[in-house]
Formats: sequence, structure tokens, C-alpha cells
Amino acid sequence: MSLHDLQTRVHVAKDKRNEFGGYNYRTAEGILAAIKAALPDGAFIVVSDTMQEVAGQIFVTATASVTFADGVTHSAQGHAMHPLTKKGMDPSQITGAASSYARKYALAGLMALDDGSVDPDARKEDYQPDYTEHLTRLANCDTLAELKHVWGKLGKELHRVPEILVAKDKRKAELEADAEHDKAVKDADLESDTNFLNGGK
Repeated sequence: MSLHDLQTRVHVAKDKRNEFGGYNYRTAEGILAAIKAALPDGAFIVVSDTMQEVAGQIFVTATASVTFADGVTHSAQGHAMHPLTKKGMDPSQITGAASSYARKYALAGLMALDDGSVDPDARKEDYQPDYTEHLTRLANCDTLAELKHVWGKLGKELHRVPEILVAKDKRKAELEADAEHDKAVKDADLESDTNFLNGGK
């Protein structure tokens, strides 16, 4: 059996329903079950995950591979962003959800699944990246030199995020104001000391 033959045998309907979002969807588990049921003798499928950081964001990359009895292997990858926090979920649940999304798209890509409709998972608009960690690091900078260092470490992609840019400019203005205030106080103290040394003149 070739990959083409396997793809023509694997059909996975979107049999799950999201009542809140009002759409149907398929799962990684459902796709994997359909593939295993269609595999010929001697063939097997492997799905694995890796994690990587890109422009300050963490992504889960899943690789789905099918190997036939003659040793020929075909692979496809799927990716999903791994947020550091997500309301109502603990860290392990966040990782599991990101892994499930990545695996679903890797398996769907391997089997060329396409029912002609737009997958709602690919057009969700309610997710917003969590920049809390980056914003906190900028806000906690105590000197302009430290702010410059932290800003440089963020990378060009995050430099374009309006929320982060505003936070950097705000902290820079605060630190510059503090520096001006400290200079004024220092100058006043110096003038006072000079007057004292000159006999109060």
C-alpha cells in the first residue's frame, strides 16, 4: 500500500460538537484511531512532540510519521503555540492542549484531511498572546541600562507588539524622570555644601 492508498481509505468526520462556539470539530485521538484501523499489515504510525522557543514564544511541534512494510516513511508536522498561562488551566493542561492541537494538525496533514470547510480551530479570534512576563520584566527595570538590556533580549518580533512598546516607553520615561529628579537633588545638595564651605555666601 502507498501513502496515497492510505489517504484515500482514511476519512475522519468532525464528529465532536463545541456547543459554546457552535461548530463541529475532529480530535487527534479520532484521526489516530481511523489511521490505525486503515493501516496495512506491517505498517505503523508514530507521533512525537518537541518544544522550541521562537521570538520569545514557546511552540509545540508534533511530528506524525507512517512507515510501511517496505521501510518507506512519510512524515508531516503540526505546530501550536504554548501560552505560559491560560485562564482555568494548570500548566500540565496547557501543555496537553497545545500538544493535542499540534498532533491533530500533523495527523491531518499526513492524511491530507480536508472536508472543504474552514476548520474553526484555525480561525478562532478570541485567543490573545499572554505578554505578562515580558511586561513585568520591563516594569521591574531599575535603570535605563537594565531596560536597554531587557529590551534587546526580547527580539525584533516582540518589539513590534504595541502593548510591549508602550510598556517600554512608559518605563523609559519614568526612569528618565527619576534620573532628572536625582540630578536636581544632587545639584541642590552640592550648591548647599558649596555655600556652607563659603561661609554661607
